Amino acid sequence: MDIEKALRILENLVDEAEIFYSRDENNEVVVKNGKIDTFKENISRGFGIRVIKDKRVGFCYSTKLNEEVLHKAVRIAKLSESDKFLSLPERQKYISKSTFDERILDISSEDIAKFVKELTSACWDYEVIPTYSIISFGSSRDLIYNTNGIEGEDKSTSIFCYLSTVAKHGSEVATGFDYEISSRLDIDFFRMGEKAAKLAKESLNAEKIEVLTTNLILKPYAFAELIENTLIPSLSAENVQRGRSLLAGKIGEKLFSDINITDDGILENGVYTSKFDGEGVARQRTKLVEKGVLKNYLYNTYTANKDNKKSTGNASRSYSSLPDIAPTNFKVSGKGKLSEEGLVVHGLIGAHTSNFVTGDFSVETRNAFLNGKPIKKAIISGNIYELLKKVAGFGKDYRQVSNVIAPSIEFEEIRVAG
Repeated sequence: MDIEKALRILENLVDEAEIFYSRDENNEVVVKNGKIDTFKENISRGFGIRVIKDKRVGFCYSTKLNEEVLHKAVRIAKLSESDKFLSLPERQKYISKSTFDERILDISSEDIAKFVKELTSACWDYEVIPTYSIISFGSSRDLIYNTNGIEGEDKSTSIFCYLSTVAKHGSEVATGFDYEISSRLDIDFFRMGEKAAKLAKESLNAEKIEVLTTNLILKPYAFAELIENTLIPSLSAENVQRGRSLLAGKIGEKLFSDINITDDGILENGVYTSKFDGEGVARQRTKLVEKGVLKNYLYNTYTANKDNKKSTGNASRSYSSLPDIAPTNFKVSGKGKLSEEGLVVHGLIGAHTSNFVTGDFSVETRNAFLNGKPIKKAIISGNIYELLKKVAGFGKDYRQVSNVIAPSIEFEEIRVAG
């Protein structure tokens, strides 16, 4: 059964109906000690059917679209509780951006071998061991139609690579890493290997530190790890409405230093750029924080209805789930140069244990340097809302790490425990 026929059937049974189809293809190569260990290919595809009848929602999913699954969604709606804020979006106009690179689809086994050779040979050049790496690449295709006029089709590609390394000198051992993600086949694997190898070698002969107060410079990877586990969930309108965000009721207030935060779903070549979100709402560029002032939250249709707002196009889903809220390309920027001294941190351990409701965190540093010299592990504890009041400068080394696009960012007078 095609989607248009299925919608015609549902139109006679419910007030509003939506059919979402997605097909995701992913290939994953795991490399251990410089040699390919495993190769996995996975294809996931299916249909999600959402219906609304008398302000009651029904949802089910299947790998096949037939009358049985349509009627099941209708039956579920009849058993659900009524909610006046339930609705589906109206017809949208979409902006087309480049998110698809045919070369990623054409990656061959010979190409993979070449990537691995480039990645690892750079490490061997520095006499560093490439202990573990993963290369993942694939494509996705999404279709969404609803009875309110939504008609959307989009496709995208992505590739990412993570590499960890080990350097040894006598009894001393140190690790390094690097990470890249892109919607295009433009990753420089040799350069990645070089950076991970150099970081490991530079981290040798680390020294212990005592408790001190110093300027803290979080490199892009470290900052992304922290922000995605603290501030980003607090900007979700769902968390705000449920009382799980300290940002509730603070639109228009200056909360931070002069930083800018934008969720950009239409960024050219952005990894999380697309025409539409998980409900068919057009992606957009949303200012969340401007010069430290909170401007907006991230909305899907349901949470927007509750606040009498428009969706920001941040509904996120798979075919087997109802829409949630997620960022797209979450860009953090500002003015001011980095200082030459302080504690520079490349990565963090334990950021996932942060409490996004309160903003509290306690993390261990990974590949950290105090005034240019490597140090052993140090603990940084604090609160993200207080930390973002102490921003002192921004680097020019913008990188995308998962959803976050940010440079190195400096914070003033941070307490660190060795």
